[in-house]
Amino acid sequence: MKNTIRFAAVAALAVSAIAAQAAGLDFTDGQYPAAAQAASTVTRAQVSAEVQQAMAQNAMPVHQDVYEAPKAQAASSLSREQVRQEAAAAEAAGQLNFAG
Repeated sequence: MKNTIRFAAVAALAVSAIAAQAAGLDFTDGQYPAAAQAASTVTRAQVSAEVQQAMAQNAMPVHQDVYEAPKAQAASSLSREQVRQEAAAAEAAGQLNFAG
């Protein structure tokens, strides 16, 4: 008799725990805070065209960790030897600081 009561009590606790997990009680569909619903006003083709245009102009916007297309760099007018000489002169003058 005691084993039956214990078994019934354990079974009731297990079923209630499973029911609590199954209910979820998630009113935001996994997003906190709840995201507002918005309708898009541009088509996929328009967005694609804007991205292609921005990439062609090297003007991709930066937003947190989103990839940014590299901007075009101006070509240097100095030779390698001139750059080496400038670096050596800066190092001799104590102008290079690699400490973080």
